[in-house]
Amino acid sequence: MGYHTRDELEHFNFAGAEILEIREYRDQLIFELGFVTILPENSCNRDVREMGTNQLTLKLLHVKDAEIILEGYKVFDADGKLKETYEDERMEKKEFSALYQSFAGSIIYSLDKEGETYIFYLDTEERTYRFTVRAEGDSQDWERFMNKTPTY
Repeated sequence: MGYHTRDELEHFNFAGAEILEIREYRDQLIFELGFVTILPENSCNRDVREMGTNQLTLKLLHVKDAEIILEGYKVFDADGKLKETYEDERMEKKEFSALYQSFAGSIIYSLDKEGETYIFYLDTEERTYRFTVRAEGDSQDWERFMNKTPTY
């Protein structure tokens, strides 16, 4: 890879990034992502403006624990009256491998870090998942910078 950063998660914007693949390797959780925004503060960004990359590898290092929640929702009728409520559903660890495969093509709505806790909100075509991972650090690798298309 052409560029590498370590523990610079806050210098990227993952909102809108596409999940190409999620896999486990030893004590790492590896995300292959498409269309990540590289912020001006990033140590490798010499243009000092928002840039993009078509593919980025995000590694969460020394993973301690992970939890995936299928987020609940409420259904209302046309008059605004509550019809049904679906509660959050915690996914079993034995389902994670299949879930990782099903997340391919999904979009990251947001990614936040609080201490050693990484909180992903993933949008699939049907539902939203909250994916929480406790890890000791992160690294990012990518091959090239790309200009971001201006929005007028």
